[in-house]
Amino acid sequence: MNAWLQQIHAWHEFYILVGTSVAALTGLMFVVVSIGPEVIIGRPTGGVRAFVTPTVVYFTTVLMVSAVMMMPHVGPVVLGVLLLLGGVAGLAYIAWIGTYRQWRKSNELQWDDLVWYVALPILGYVLMLAAGIGMWMRGAFGPFTLGAAAILLMIVGIRNAWDLVLWFAQKRGS
Repeated sequence: MNAWLQQIHAWHEFYILVGTSVAALTGLMFVVVSIGPEVIIGRPTGGVRAFVTPTVVYFTTVLMVSAVMMMPHVGPVVLGVLLLLGGVAGLAYIAWIGTYRQWRKSNELQWDDLVWYVALPILGYVLMLAAGIGMWMRGAFGPFTLGAAAILLMIVGIRNAWDLVLWFAQKRGS
């Protein structure tokens, strides 16, 4: 087995751990939403699209990355292309949902929300693009960059899910 394939194989347990974690967290997002369906129904769909759904998308991205990394016999070119497509799709999704526009419209959001809902997800998908290039070129930085992107998107999802739980609880109480 060549050195690049050995390096990819060394990440096997990492992607098992991350993949199962985000699968469970995705399921928990359904619980989060069930906490306050009346809050969601009472909000414009743009707010739901900009804050609730992206959290599930970040978890799903990490789940898909984990699944792709666990697939046997995937060559570096195919892996690189899949990651590049995923990174481009993630960035396009962020632009399409308009989280930044929602953030600017709302008086309730703070600057840290801009970081967690806009800047860090963009960074995660840019890292995925860089990882795609790294994997394509069989670069040693590819797997590490992809691992950083996966962890970043997972942490962003966890933080944003917690933020949503607190927000739902506040709105239900008022």
